[in-house]
Amino acid sequence: MYKLITSIIRWLARFLGVFLFLFFAWFAIEFGIDDPSRMNPQLVKLFYTHMLMMFALIVVWRFELLGGIILVIGYSYFSIINHTFWTNPIYPIFFFIGLLHLFSWAFRYGVKLVKGNFFFRYLFR
Repeated sequence: MYKLITSIIRWLARFLGVFLFLFFAWFAIEFGIDDPSRMNPQLVKLFYTHMLMMFALIVVWRFELLGGIILVIGYSYFSIINHTFWTNPIYPIFFFIGLLHLFSWAFRYGVKLVKGNFFFRYLFR
């Protein structure tokens, strides 16, 4: 039962990540991407933070811990720049996906850390 719950959390996070990636890719194709040299500094920061979170959605498929940390930090920085945590219903999903991946990693390898069977290579799984 424990493995089933961990697997559900992991695949839910992956499904949401694929949906979110395709959603933003569709908007980028539909409306295009502005030239960063013509943006004001705050929009440039938001743009690069958004690209970092999109990159983390790709990284999280191979390195769950690293991708989850990048997603949580990227969204936190995005919300600090934007001066609000809840900008619209879509962007907090980045934070939620990052937390789901961190929980999934912790459920799979946190038990090994507590029991003393933790290896350094688990950090990169």
